[in-house]
Amino acid sequence: MDPSNQPQPFKRHLGAPVHPLPRDLPPTGAPAAATLSGLVPPSDPSIDCELLARLLFYSAGVTRTAGDNLWFRAAPSAGNLHPLEMYVVASEVAGLDAGLYHFAPEVFGLEALAAGDHRPALADATADPDVAASPLALVVTGLPWRTAWKYAERGWRHVYWDAGTMLANLLAVAEGHGLPVRVRLGFVDAAVSRLLGVDGVTEFPVAVITCGRPTATAAAEPVELPPPQFPPTPLSPASVDFPLVIGVQQAGELTTGDDVTGWRTAVGGLPRATDTVDAPVAAGSEPIESVILRRGSTRRMRRQLAPAELLHWAMSAATRAVPADAIPPGSTLLSHEVAVHAVHGTEPGLYQQVNGPPRRRPAPEPKVRALSQRLCLDQPLGGDSAYTNFACADLDQVLDRYGERGYRVAQFEAGVAAGRLQLAAFTLGHGGTGLTFCDQDISDAFDTRAACMLAVAIGLPAYQSKPGGPPGRPRRITR
Repeated sequence: MDPSNQPQPFKRHLGAPVHPLPRDLPPTGAPAAATLSGLVPPSDPSIDCELLARLLFYSAGVTRTAGDNLWFRAAPSAGNLHPLEMYVVASEVAGLDAGLYHFAPEVFGLEALAAGDHRPALADATADPDVAASPLALVVTGLPWRTAWKYAERGWRHVYWDAGTMLANLLAVAEGHGLPVRVRLGFVDAAVSRLLGVDGVTEFPVAVITCGRPTATAAAEPVELPPPQFPPTPLSPASVDFPLVIGVQQAGELTTGDDVTGWRTAVGGLPRATDTVDAPVAAGSEPIESVILRRGSTRRMRRQLAPAELLHWAMSAATRAVPADAIPPGSTLLSHEVAVHAVHGTEPGLYQQVNGPPRRRPAPEPKVRALSQRLCLDQPLGGDSAYTNFACADLDQVLDRYGERGYRVAQFEAGVAAGRLQLAAFTLGHGGTGLTFCDQDISDAFDTRAACMLAVAIGLPAYQSKPGGPPGRPRRITR
């Protein structure tokens, strides 16, 4: 954690022209409660620059600042390091020429990297013709050094956690506007890297997201287009490579379209995730964008009894089905081990839910709180919360079904669940935060062979946070 070698929080491309994005984006989406419950019917709106700007800002935009060199974004990130970049493959976006763009959140604009219709090449890389017929595609990439600077090898996991939490926001905004969205975690890694002009090592593709229903206007065959010509700014004075990070990423790579098709056919999860849940009356009618602006990692919580919906509805909303090629409808890779401390109508104790009614082990509240804090590396928030959720995956089963790439999928789905869980908590006027944890101790405490992917503490904030600001005007906060 050498401060003089800390990676830059924003990537830019030298000489690339910048296309400004609309900044007048008042919250207009459906109520957060209905959105997070999956109750907003798709309307398939036409995609213009304003809707694109909403998707980008409320998922990866800057909403708060502190000092001159500290930025906070719409979605949470481990250590506030944000090891992700977003690229736009536009073809049928009103007001934007077809081409490949890079989202520059600090100036809230799109860097134009290469002109032309890149959808066919992206469809070829994902082995999915629907990608070539989608009006808009977004590609998320990971820069492991940006988080490994602090977390070393464990930072690779943070890339996929953060991608999931960021896409939880994007999925919510898209659902709130009736926009169909599909996530693809299966693709030829080298082909997507080549399309974006990244090396696949210091920056690698994480997910491809298509927005809108496929149309009939796609090009039939990929056309060879020149790669981006604008060099990126240096990440830091002396980036450090971690062999284990490179190894685990490369172990899960797919090399041909046939590999992608075969992998996608073989995947499968536990039969538990649902598409919709009932929304509580207590959630109100606040638009999803307003909730995203209010969300911020809760740093202090009150040890008081929480309402029942903070546990039951929030967890149901968090564990809804993820629209991803790697997670079949109605299934999940995760189990959720929950340490309940103080929730109305629920006895304190350890709860374990895989598929079916949860198993429970009651215990006195002080004992459960002390255990949760210890499991979260003695961070007080782990025990001060109303409950702490540990999203886990049986990696033997995951790797058997998915191969080495399955570890990415499990981390990603845990990130989506964590992001949705925090949005649900803030929708109800409460709070939450992700926490670091001690892996094996969690498996031992819940007597499970599943390994923890991500921990989230949910509870009653001890203070009222101020909402973030709109594009180009982030709220300045004091620490």
